[in-house]
Formats: sequence, C-alpha cells, structure tokens
Amino acid sequence: MHVQGGDIIRQIVMGMNDGVVSVLSILAGIVGANQPPKVVLLTLLAATIAGAMSMAAGEFLSGKSERDYHRNEIARERVEILLIPEFEKDEIRRIYQKKGFSGDLLEQSVDQVTQDKDLWVREMVADELGLANLEEEKILKGILIIFGSFILGAMFPTLPYIILSQTLSSYTTFEISAGITFCGLFVVGALKKFITGAYWLKSGIEMVLVGAFAFGVTYVFGLLVGGGIG
Repeated sequence: MHVQGGDIIRQIVMGMNDGVVSVLSILAGIVGANQPPKVVLLTLLAATIAGAMSMAAGEFLSGKSERDYHRNEIARERVEILLIPEFEKDEIRRIYQKKGFSGDLLEQSVDQVTQDKDLWVREMVADELGLANLEEEKILKGILIIFGSFILGAMFPTLPYIILSQTLSSYTTFEISAGITFCGLFVVGALKKFITGAYWLKSGIEMVLVGAFAFGVTYVFGLLVGGGIG
C-alpha cells in the first residue's frame, strides 16, 4: 500500500478513527464499572499504547505481504518474458491496442517497450494486475503514520484524565473527557470526506452516532459489572 498523497490522509483518518472509538469505548466501560480516576488513566494509557502497537503491527504485516506479492508477480513476469518472449510481446501489443495505438505507431511502441526488460515487466504487471507502482514500499513511513494517528485520536479521551484527574472529581473529569471526545469524533468523521467524498457534516454526524453506540454498549456493560461512576 502506498503512503503518498491521498493514502497518507486515509491512514491518518483511519488511525485517528480507531484511536478515538476504541479508547472511548474502554473509557465508558471502565468508568461504568466504577473504577477510580487513577485506574481509569492507567487503563487509557495502556489501551493507547497497546492499540497503537497493534495498528502498527497490522500495517507492517499488510505492507510486507503486499510488497512480497508484488515481488513474486514481477519475478513471474520476468521468467515468462525469458521463456515465451513472443507470447509476452503479443500481450504488450494487445495492451497498446486497448490504449488506442494502431498501425506503425503500435509496432514502434511495442518494439520500444520490449527492448527494455524493466519497462516490459512494468507494463505487463500494471495491466494484468493493476499494480501501477512497482517500487519498494516505504513500510516504515506507513507504520509511523498509523502509530502516531492512533495515539493522536486516543488523546481525545485520555488527555483530560492526564491533566484534570488530580484536581477535579471523577464524574466531572469523565464529563469533560466524553465531551471533548465526541467533538473529536465529529472532527474525525468530517475528515473522512477526503476518503469517501461524502458531505463533511453528514460524515461527522455519522461518526458521532457510531461512537455513541460503542460508548453506550460498553458503559452499560461496565455498569453491569461494577455499578456506576464513583
């Protein structure tokens, strides 16, 4: 998966989305179970680090798998060019015919492409498998973006506990944290317009509703286990 342009925005938004929703859900559950502010804070911090590490690991594994797949397909095409060059040359001819080339221009283009083995392979793989970019993937960059974005999203519910839990009551801190987090959910949802193209207000409201559902479910579960906010 590429980490350029729109894909960077996608990774940032999705990382923040997971950070906000998952840590908000944990906050609701642990507070609903009547845990003291120190326990809540430690739980949120642990969930933030664990979630960010999990997201980064997933990004690493998916990026590595895709890169390995690309390498395998490139190697296969190279072997086929060596073993059955005329057949593969006909494939290039059909590719350029689909692009609108014909006559002498078609044959000149085919000859030019097939003189360069690397270009030949790129054209074959891009057309047959839709792999337009065959360069090495910058997996580390994607990992860092996902890791940082998750932590950024998780800070919406966590930061108020870091700053306020020693000075305000448990209930007040919870209210402030929940309020800030729902605002954060709206912002993250609105940012999804860069991915989906949806109207930002609609996307933001949908994100708040999704977060509210997760919040409600885990809070009720916490109440059943522990019995309310202390």
